[in-house]
Amino acid sequence: MSTPWILHRLYTLDISSLDFLRSLYSLIRHDEKERYLISLQGPELTRLVDFLNKVRTVSSSFQI
Repeated sequence: MSTPWILHRLYTLDISSLDFLRSLYSLIRHDEKERYLISLQGPELTRLVDFLNKVRTVSSSFQI
């Protein structure tokens, strides 16, 4: 599996699913070797940042 493929899959998952957490972990683990995420620019980088902000917002609303 490549980092771009994992990232694409991550975008398609519901953030409340267990597969989401597994995919996020897999993305981080694979990118440590591939260093793909550091090369993101423009719309691709904006999409990732917006996505992670959405995940952070949703996950913080679950905290009590």
